[in-house]
This record gives sequence, structure tokens and C-alpha cells, in this order.
Amino acid sequence: MEKYYLIAVGAIPGAFFRYWLTLWAASRWGTNFAYGTLLINLIGSFVLGLFLPLLDRGIFPPNARYLVAVGWCATFTTYSTFSWDTFRYIQEGNLKLALANAGLTLLGCLCATWAGVTLAKLV
Repeated sequence: MEKYYLIAVGAIPGAFFRYWLTLWAASRWGTNFAYGTLLINLIGSFVLGLFLPLLDRGIFPPNARYLVAVGWCATFTTYSTFSWDTFRYIQEGNLKLALANAGLTLLGCLCATWAGVTLAKLV
């Protein structure tokens, strides 16, 4: 039962932070591109890349996986929104934005994961 509680405790702030960051990005950079989704996926990739190696090294208790990886990261990151945004750009005939969104998300999130793993090695 504890793991379900930890998932819920992580999921609630993950969902709220995702919503807030999407609104913030739209107000800062506009809505012509999915800036919020990209930013969220970069942050989530970095957090997971940092957290899981530290968890494996025993820096966090094993149940922290439910709080951070399953709860917070799963509700914070937005792969389904990324897919929808990319699909919408294709439907609108804007292949430039579709390719930019897919490329920046894929390469950016891989780099963010690498940065998190690299930082975890230094801790």
C-alpha cells in the first residue's frame, strides 16, 4: 500500500507543475510551437537521468522510485502531448515544425538524460 501512496504523492505535484510550466512557456514564448512540452520533456529526462543512477547507488531508499520515477516523472513528462503536437503540425501541413519538435525532443531529451547521468556520477 505504501508504494501507491508514494506514487500519488509524487503524481500530484508532477501534474500541477506540468500544467503551470505549460502556461508559463506559452505566456513567455507564445503558442506557435510546443515550447512547454519540449521544456517539460527536457526537464523530466534530466531528472530521471539524475535520479535513477543515484537510486541504484543507494543514495535514495528503494521506494523513492515510486515517488520520483513512477509518480512525479510519469505525470510531469508529456510524451502523449509531444506525439499530439507533432501529429497536429503534420496535419496542418507544417512539416518544419513537426520535424523541429520531433528532433529537438529526441536529441534534447537524450542530452538531458546524459547530463543527469553525468551529474549523478559526480555526486
